[in-house]
Amino acid sequence: MKKMLLVFNPKAGRREFTRKLYQTVNLFTRAGYELVVYPTGKNGDAFSLISERGPDFDIIVCSGGDGIVNEAVNAYMSGKTFPPLAYIPSGTTNDLAVALGLPLNIMGAAKAVLDGSPRMFDIGKFGDKYFSYVAAFGLFTEATYTTDQNAKNMFGRIAYLLEGIKQLANIRKFECSIAIDGETIAGNFILGIITNSSSVGGFRVQSDGNSSMDDGLFETIFIRSPDNSAKQSELMTALSGPPTSSEMIIQRSAKRVVVTSVQPINWTLDGEYGGQHTDIVIENLPRAMGIIVPAGKS
Repeated sequence: MKKMLLVFNPKAGRREFTRKLYQTVNLFTRAGYELVVYPTGKNGDAFSLISERGPDFDIIVCSGGDGIVNEAVNAYMSGKTFPPLAYIPSGTTNDLAVALGLPLNIMGAAKAVLDGSPRMFDIGKFGDKYFSYVAAFGLFTEATYTTDQNAKNMFGRIAYLLEGIKQLANIRKFECSIAIDGETIAGNFILGIITNSSSVGGFRVQSDGNSSMDDGLFETIFIRSPDNSAKQSELMTALSGPPTSSEMIIQRSAKRVVVTSVQPINWTLDGEYGGQHTDIVIENLPRAMGIIVPAGKS
């Protein structure tokens, strides 16, 4: 029998995958797979398991939010030879799944594992770490890893907004020099997003619809700090929908971004804490990894 490693976060989203676990295992077993099923208990479990045992399997399937894919990506990029990777989204916002065209219901995504084929997509290199779709700092971004899991499960993306609103009374600004493919932009910034997805946190981050997961380019957004109440109001209006034309919002496509800051910045990678940095190089690695997507999406 073919061997499958199924690793999942039992607390992700509304714990729907846990409730569908029997149906999922039954589906894969009837398709001819012998399964090893592993529920994660803490951050880093999926990375360790895949790194150590992944090469022994014919396929690896992970389920949870974007964070579990981040752990899988970091394991796969370690240089070892791994089998095909598949993803059953069961998190709060599932940005990567939306960008890749994966079904957002558990059994639909499970069936796509059996019927689909690998699609290559770009990976972001962040210092010595990797991310699947986004690196970000500043306003709202810390909410992705500081919001309590129970709140995420109850309120979904609204929980992120509620946590982010707490930051509005004391908006932090970061004095940065940002090199975007050689173009240098300097000033005080309250938000930075480097992504290869069209959606971050469940919201669209670019308006022209031309973003692609495999074009070798990031979409970047950097938002300057408003210096008066009128600009702050204008900015909040702009942030409530797709980014609009504004002198405070800088949008570029880029292969390489270097962010140098006066004070340390807390970064988030795929919604998880990415460390504190004052100087970081972020590079697009074109079509560096594959993931199984439904037929017709590859």
